Amino acid sequence: MTILPLSADDMLSPLRAQLDDLARLLAAPDGATGDAALLKQRIFLAHKAVEQHAVLLNELQHDVRNLVEGWKARFGGGAPPTSALNAALTNDLATGNESAPHLVRTTTPSQQDEQHGGAGDAGDPADSSHSQAVLEVEFPSAPSSRIDGARLTSVASPRLTPAVSGRHTPSITLTPSRPHAPTPSHGQPRVIDELNASTFVERGWSKIASGEFDEAEIALEKALALNPGDPQAETLLGWARMSQGKLDAAMELFEQVLDRAPDFALAHINVGYVHLRRGQYEVAVEHLAHAITLDSDRKATLYAYYYLGLVHLEQEQIDDAIAALQRSIELGPNLIEARFVLGRVYWFADRADEAIATWRKGAEVNKFNPWSSRCLEVLATVADGGAPSRVA
Repeated sequence: MTILPLSADDMLSPLRAQLDDLARLLAAPDGATGDAALLKQRIFLAHKAVEQHAVLLNELQHDVRNLVEGWKARFGGGAPPTSALNAALTNDLATGNESAPHLVRTTTPSQQDEQHGGAGDAGDPADSSHSQAVLEVEFPSAPSSRIDGARLTSVASPRLTPAVSGRHTPSITLTPSRPHAPTPSHGQPRVIDELNASTFVERGWSKIASGEFDEAEIALEKALALNPGDPQAETLLGWARMSQGKLDAAMELFEQVLDRAPDFALAHINVGYVHLRRGQYEVAVEHLAHAITLDSDRKATLYAYYYLGLVHLEQEQIDDAIAALQRSIELGPNLIEARFVLGRVYWFADRADEAIATWRKGAEVNKFNPWSSRCLEVLATVADGGAPSRVA
């Protein structure tokens, strides 16, 4: 009987074609790439597909080992090969099949210790049940592509209870790989981590803008778990905490960012706001003015003007407050909180018509935003002959 197994190339060629297509789009001239958000989504979906293939490969390796052990138990004989998967992948390398995935290495916990001088990482539990077996499979890049290949690292922990078909559930990380390039060091941000982290950063921004600061904190903590040390995620996490009154915890994050990136504008504007909340107006103005001078981040700049308007308002510098708030609205027409505050400044400066017009515009910008609701509430109050509270 002749056995003709399906080759790895046959199984993975459709996925390889998808990745090559994405690589061509990313390498295309400006204007030919198409919608950036759609391309990002396609890359994310391709990552998920690669992830699923890696899970399948890991499970197949486990199953093949069970078959080998079962044959040994029934028929005896010499020591079996490492695994049929290892042998097949090794054969691909020997026969020059560069389109197939390559098994880079398979290490056991004891081999990992040997590779690190016989000692585990500092602080790791000594119990061997906490160690991990690692399978690395490399997908080479297409010759004509500007996009490098990817290395999938599948980690199956023996601590997991094999409740389903005796299989462990692996966790998978996609990292950039070049031929003969070293694996990124522990703790280094990985490409797919940054891609996934950016989704949580965007969600954090959205939650901050809508005033859902506890939800923003959760999203941004997830972003940092995927991409530790990202200054934007750290700053936004500080912002979410600051907005919940956790000023000390927020300031710790902002200072941590500025230690590494002294001109990170988004951190400066938040440090300025913390000093504003603490009544340290001169220091607040220094940080806000520095962010405006940097002008390196549009969002940071518009919030710098908004917070500067709040500082001037606290110091009863009405004309300066109006100028700063107007500038923040010019840079960010959807910054409804700036419109709400500007309306208050107009009202208490006896410019009621301008106040009402400003609140009306704020109510119209985004009816689902909590600041739009506040604009509607204050409009209803003044329409009934009342006045806004002097307490913000």
